[in-house]
Parts: sequence; C-alpha cells; structure tokens
Amino acid sequence: EFTCLCPRSGYPDFATIKVNYIPDKKIIELKSLKLFLNSFRAVSISHEEATNRIYEALEKKLKPRFLEVIGDFNPRGNVKTVVRAASGVK
Repeated sequence: EFTCLCPRSGYPDFATIKVNYIPDKKIIELKSLKLFLNSFRAVSISHEEATNRIYEALEKKLKPRFLEVIGDFNPRGNVKTVVRAASGVK
C-alpha cells in the first residue's frame, strides 16, 4: 500500500503501485523498493507526479530493458485515478 499527501488538502492519498520491469544488469531489492515507496508518506504530491517520480528514479538507477509503473489511486473527490508510465519494448 502506497501513501502520499494530497497537495491541496494535506490528507493522505492511498494507492497501489505496480512495478513491471525487465532488468538489464541491475535489479532492485524488495526491501529497498519498499523503503523508497515509503519515503513518499509525508510528501505533498499529485498522483501523476508521484507515479512519474517513481518511474524516473527506477529508470535512472536500474536502466532496465523495459519499465512500467502503474499508480492505481483510491478515489478522491469521486475521481478515480490510474496513472501509467512506461518505456521500452515488452
């Protein structure tokens, strides 16, 4: 379960973050991924920006052959948000 803070209200936003990747030379340790995702708990950030930051950080560190990050956020103000950032050929 992923959490961050709504930049407008300051209330927590909840999401499921799904990471799919085909590694090249590096892989990510699950504990490191968990700690990285938990670092967003006190960050005021939009759904799109959170997903993009996760994607960009993983892309920069891992340089995978394929990477996809999907942020499936719980509804806020009756708006359901699913954000997908992807690159490479699967």
